[in-house]
Amino acid sequence: MKKPIVVNEKNAHPFSAHEAVPEVPGQPIATTRLGAAPIPPGEGAIAGIWECTPGVFRRQIEKREFCHFIAGHCFFTPDGGDAVEIRAGDSAYFPANCEGVWDVRESITKSYVIVD
Repeated sequence: MKKPIVVNEKNAHPFSAHEAVPEVPGQPIATTRLGAAPIPPGEGAIAGIWECTPGVFRRQIEKREFCHFIAGHCFFTPDGGDAVEIRAGDSAYFPANCEGVWDVRESITKSYVIVD
């Protein structure tokens, strides 16, 4: 029987310590926390919490991503497209190879699942 994996601060699967996100030089500052009970190998996904301070930078994830914005305000402009405004309470799906520029106006906290 398959059942969901719940990752939160209150159960036996706390998040890891904050880790710097590579290749985001200077400002903004971005960190990620992965769940201590990661999605099992072979499922093709990872989940965690991503936080970022205000600034402008290119999106670095090439895989598919679903995320829910817990706090903050930003714009994402896909290459060749119009800016999309995202606020706390919004959810978003980024298809594979969705490249573009983040413009974080108010520090962001989002939960995410990245799928191979």
